[in-house]
Amino acid sequence: MSATLEQPQPWAVPLVSVSLGGGEARTCRVTRQADGTLHLGLTGFAMVGIDATLLWTQNNRGCSIDGTVIAAPPGGLPGVYLRVDGAAGSIQRRRSERAHVELPAAVRLPSGQLFPGWTVDLSAGGAHVTVDLDEVSDDMLMRLVEDLERDALIEVEIDLPDGLAAFTCQVRAGGEEPGDVRLLFVNVNPEVRARVDRFVKMTTAVPVG
Repeated sequence: MSATLEQPQPWAVPLVSVSLGGGEARTCRVTRQADGTLHLGLTGFAMVGIDATLLWTQNNRGCSIDGTVIAAPPGGLPGVYLRVDGAAGSIQRRRSERAHVELPAAVRLPSGQLFPGWTVDLSAGGAHVTVDLDEVSDDMLMRLVEDLERDALIEVEIDLPDGLAAFTCQVRAGGEEPGDVRLLFVNVNPEVRARVDRFVKMTTAVPVG
């Protein structure tokens, strides 16, 4: 993991996207407690000790932090409580390793339409993918724009060197061109996540000597 000097403040934005244990992302409000832990305004049960990932936009930049679910304090508000890494009461921004790599990819919309494209970058937690607009008609382009709204769920296949990998993804942000999207992987098969992680680490490794 790497850190920046920027101090992300998920409690300062209206909503953040939260994925618990690699599961489906949900949006909620975040508040910071006096001891530096975070309170997530989520309903339902979350097992103590599972990992959590928060993503949001701050000052026009994508931010993320990882943490661990902890037990609710006595008398605490309903919701999920999270411990994150930090120092002196601040929270460090943490990132998954990300490889800037172009791999064949295919985007499948909820309508079933399939659009070929490629990755711009890839990490164990998500990908930046762009659709090949040369293969898209005007009618299909309109459907593409409509279906790639923020928070929409789509299916993506990425052709990794060791074979195809399929993902359910949540659209987190769009680029300047239609079909250019940043995606968060949700409900990822642990084996598939491990394959992506191995590939990213191999791609980003710095040669020695």
